[in-house]
Amino acid sequence: MGASVVVNQLGTASAEASPWEQSSRADPLPIIWPLLGRHIAFHRRLVDLTDSVKAALLLSQSIYWTRRGRDIARTGGWFHKTTEQWTWETGLSVKEQRLARDVLKNLALIDECRMGVPPRVHFRLPLEQLGNRLSDRTAGVPHSVNWQDTAMVAKLLGPSVAYHRTLAGIGGGVHAGLMLSRALYRTRLQTTRKHDAWISNSAARWCEEIGLSRREHETARHDLVHIGVWEEALRGMPSRLVARISLDRLLSLLTGDAPAATQGPCCTAPPVCGEATGRFVQKGEISMWESRIQILPFPPSQIGPFRHPTIYTKSTSELVQPQHARCEAHSAGTVADGPDGGGGDLIFPSEMLSQERAAARQLLRDSGDQAQALLDELAGRLHANAVRSSPVGYLRGLIARAEAGTFLPELGPRIATERQQTQKSAEQRHAREAEERRQEIERVTPEYQARVRSQREKLSQLRDDMKQRLATGRPP
Repeated sequence: MGASVVVNQLGTASAEASPWEQSSRADPLPIIWPLLGRHIAFHRRLVDLTDSVKAALLLSQSIYWTRRGRDIARTGGWFHKTTEQWTWETGLSVKEQRLARDVLKNLALIDECRMGVPPRVHFRLPLEQLGNRLSDRTAGVPHSVNWQDTAMVAKLLGPSVAYHRTLAGIGGGVHAGLMLSRALYRTRLQTTRKHDAWISNSAARWCEEIGLSRREHETARHDLVHIGVWEEALRGMPSRLVARISLDRLLSLLTGDAPAATQGPCCTAPPVCGEATGRFVQKGEISMWESRIQILPFPPSQIGPFRHPTIYTKSTSELVQPQHARCEAHSAGTVADGPDGGGGDLIFPSEMLSQERAAARQLLRDSGDQAQALLDELAGRLHANAVRSSPVGYLRGLIARAEAGTFLPELGPRIATERQQTQKSAEQRHAREAEERRQEIERVTPEYQARVRSQREKLSQLRDDMKQRLATGRPP
């Protein structure tokens, strides 16, 4: 293997300053994952059907809402989405949404209609038409598709790629976000197997995995290099182009320590979710569950009452992130005082995983005295089952409100009071136990034993004197 040469700005080569594998560097990957928030399942096979990555992304999310949305059966498959909601979920701008919708309408893969008062745009998928087109491309799947049959739908849609729209905001677009999502998964896979973090995908390989054309791939590379999260090098003989993610730079962008050079519209969109006909905001039951699986072998059910990750296995050796043990603590929270736990004397909710506490520590570094109040509010929401997505994402929203001066704690004071009462009871119990231990130690000392013998002798003498007085008839 020849010496590595870093390619800057997709052209200028320079000697690499230091190797990527430095044992002294802390691994930022465990902190990055909770900061990414929810992901959506992007079906690569839909790119071949629509000849557009963005249309395939919109169609993937439409399939999710059609299969999982509330009241879909009652409304005949219609669901409502605003442009802001599409942007928040997918990262597509208004113009990109319009073009993607035009592609899907031209292919007769989506229906649109204005309903309600005031009239709002609703969407519906012609499932029979969509099933027939996918069946023509998939061997062994009948044209009559039962969309409630998970196994049949999984075979019809094929493997899905976890797409984090947060990365689209950092990369400046959907293509860069999709490429960064896939590269981040590959990085975790290779580092878990103790390989280096370099990715040797060619443009054809990127097209095969996520559907980007050569031009889209080059543009996404340029955008990621421009913001400093993408590094490339020439390695081997003959030399070939490899790439890796600058995890420290990505972490700084996710935590707000460094401004991104390009910001997408999804960074400023309000955090609202769409819903089926008849309601404006989706309830928690149909919010997307944040799975820790990066590549799913079949379309996931992204709704679940529990936050425990579901483990899937696949013959292609896709990685499933191992579960992390929860800390044992009292109901109010967990004191974290380490590089992975939050530092200082902050008390984190006991429901948070170790990686989530580490990510929260990064977000709370500039919160000052409000840090514990924000954590208490988060703990109250978690105890009330009011957090349907990621605790880190909910905490990010609380921090944004605090920075804007609109944060008013509602459930946090009760959590703080309960914690103080628990702490006071613990201190009293420790004081009693300490006093009991002191008395036990004192009882075995010679001085204490001498005092006990002296008191016993005095009592014995008084008893004998009393008996003598009673025997002689003298008054005591």
